[in-house]
Amino acid sequence: MRMQPRSKWIIGLGLAAAIVAGVAVAKPLNGEMGVYLDDAGNVVGTYQVSCDGVFSYSGTRTSNSVANGHLFCNLP
Repeated sequence: MRMQPRSKWIIGLGLAAAIVAGVAVAKPLNGEMGVYLDDAGNVVGTYQVSCDGVFSYSGTRTSNSVANGHLFCNLP
């Protein structure tokens, strides 16, 4: 069974939407802390986004980041 051009276009549009949603989710949230990893999985840097949204990091920034904690923001 061969796919019609319209089906390929719809599948491509769906994949593009999924990628855009993934990138939006990947943005650090206020109060998030995490680490940057190199290709071998070693920690080479850290980052933090304050409760006010101020981003800071130390070490080396890479495209491979992992969130590993959250600050307690806006407590009563």
